[in-house]
Amino acid sequence: MQIKDFDVTKVMFHRQPMLLVDRILEENGNSGKASFLIKKDCIFLDENGFVLRPALIEMAAQALAAVDGYQKRREKKSSLQGFLVSVKNFEFYSDAKENDLVICAIEKIDEFANMHMVKVKTFVNDTLIAEGELRIFEITDKNVWKL
Repeated sequence: MQIKDFDVTKVMFHRQPMLLVDRILEENGNSGKASFLIKKDCIFLDENGFVLRPALIEMAAQALAAVDGYQKRREKKSSLQGFLVSVKNFEFYSDAKENDLVICAIEKIDEFANMHMVKVKTFVNDTLIAEGELRIFEITDKNVWKL
């Protein structure tokens, strides 16, 4: 399902300048897409105007959070918080730079207890620039934040 005019901050824990998703493009059950326009004030740009590669991994994790949060909101379920706990087989083929529109396509491939395994493909102008797998641990007990 294509998404139009949804405020991602309604489902995201992050805020500027750490928020790396500005639009949810699609949500289809176990998959979805989100985007981020790289602006001049992005704190993850190097001195040459390129996005630092670890930021692309964080962007992918936030794309998952945005799509998952949107889905839970649509289903009238509570949105949960999660943590990126591992990165597997992540490869970079090219870089994103200032003024690029980065699109992250995510696909949930497995789930065990509170651990989610996700396949990610990151694109700029329909060109695959990175791909890999992420492991996300989802917090299900809000009381954990009170420790």
